[in-house]
Amino acid sequence: MHTALLTNTAWLDDELTAFQQLTVGLIDEQVKLTRIMPADVGGKSLGLGDSSLFGRKLTWRESKFAAVNHRRIVKLCDAIDHEGAELLHAMHGDLWQPAAIIGDQLDLPVVFNASSLDDVRQATKLVRQLNPTRSVFCATTEPIAHELRDRTQNLVRVETIVPGVHVGDPHLNNRTPGEAPCIAVCGDGVMDDQYQYLLEGIALLVAERPDVQFFFDGQRTDQHQVWKAAQRLNLLGNLSFVPRRLGHREMLLMADAIVHPQTLERSRSVTLLAMAHAVPVLAAADDMLDYLIPDHTAWLVDEPDANAWAELLMRVVREPDDAADLGMRSRAWVHDERLASDQIERILSLYRSTAGSPLPFPG
Repeated sequence: MHTALLTNTAWLDDELTAFQQLTVGLIDEQVKLTRIMPADVGGKSLGLGDSSLFGRKLTWRESKFAAVNHRRIVKLCDAIDHEGAELLHAMHGDLWQPAAIIGDQLDLPVVFNASSLDDVRQATKLVRQLNPTRSVFCATTEPIAHELRDRTQNLVRVETIVPGVHVGDPHLNNRTPGEAPCIAVCGDGVMDDQYQYLLEGIALLVAERPDVQFFFDGQRTDQHQVWKAAQRLNLLGNLSFVPRRLGHREMLLMADAIVHPQTLERSRSVTLLAMAHAVPVLAAADDMLDYLIPDHTAWLVDEPDANAWAELLMRVVREPDDAADLGMRSRAWVHDERLASDQIERILSLYRSTAGSPLPFPG
């Protein structure tokens, strides 16, 4: 089978590890790959470059004008057809429209990855343009799948394939007495009430433990407003931004805990990666994320405010053994429920049922 994966900078920036696991897993199963992406995705800063390991790369130059963009995507179809692609898999909602255009031009089946409530909203606009016999929405959580079925009125098939990760060695807390705790924060980088509540909670913790350090995941967005809010709370000595570059995510996973301060209604592999390495997860409750299981895979804040965040953060600092136990429980859950090998197996089955093409038996 030959699959064309549609990606872009935004998705690769967040999900590089997931993309690498997916491509390596598919290639191991003798699936030939082609990458299709906007031309501004150089990939080299993300560690991909033009490596044939991740499939041949085909690009088009994006335009802000829909008609121009449509023509350029149609023009790319000859090259895609020449490659022999049998199925398209759009990994991000921003690639759904290009995938639909290519699928229509070449009469190819299309898998639309849906990982957020924003994707569900987009599906309601796109669904009537799709060929129901050649299209499938692939949700990353069951709540997202439920929303898709409800809002698209089952006009197109919806399947759930949960993301998987490799379970690594646990990053256990090896701090010596008196060593400063380090906590990572992974939000979307846009200052809002939920960031404000977290920063105020951090201020309450710092009043008790002035040595604690927080590392904020650097984003593509301007985080000056977050910096200014931290400055007003006199937190600049306790806060650092980790710039987006190859390996930055692995650095964040070395923290004593990882915090998701916002209800983003979007699944992200960084959460599962943290769990897979026994890093305790603290998160705002999110109905779209069924892998956030209270007190089993994460400590959750149901109604975020400064006191609620301060309570959880202080628990990490005051009761490191409890936090370590949470990390080990989440790691065991990932081992049972979210392995990368299981994800690859389900994706292969979906490809087979969607394209109607038998997959070669390895060896």
